[in-house]
Amino acid sequence: MTKISLYERLRIPTYDNEKYAHPGRVKIDLTKCNGCGLCVNICPGHALYLEGEGKDKKARMEAEFPQCMSCNACAAMCERGAITVSVPYDFGYHFKIIDRTVMKPPRKFK
Repeated sequence: MTKISLYERLRIPTYDNEKYAHPGRVKIDLTKCNGCGLCVNICPGHALYLEGEGKDKKARMEAEFPQCMSCNACAAMCERGAITVSVPYDFGYHFKIIDRTVMKPPRKFK
């Protein structure tokens, strides 16, 4: 078993701290959103939820510590094109980014 020094233990990142990792952000166009809930069901980080009653339901992003991984699954599922990823998930501190490309919209399957 590997022994970890106290200094190394203090440097282990905790991902609920924005110093180590910045969660992604999605932008939801409320005029296009019909509240179908497909994005909420597909989100692996449970970063989205539905708000409202009946026909007034709209998708929203969690305000406090969203677990958005910028996977674009919600944007791929949205039939109306109401969701776009505005800020990608970003590691900091221990991790070196080798190549950061521009975010692209996901492929849609029909």
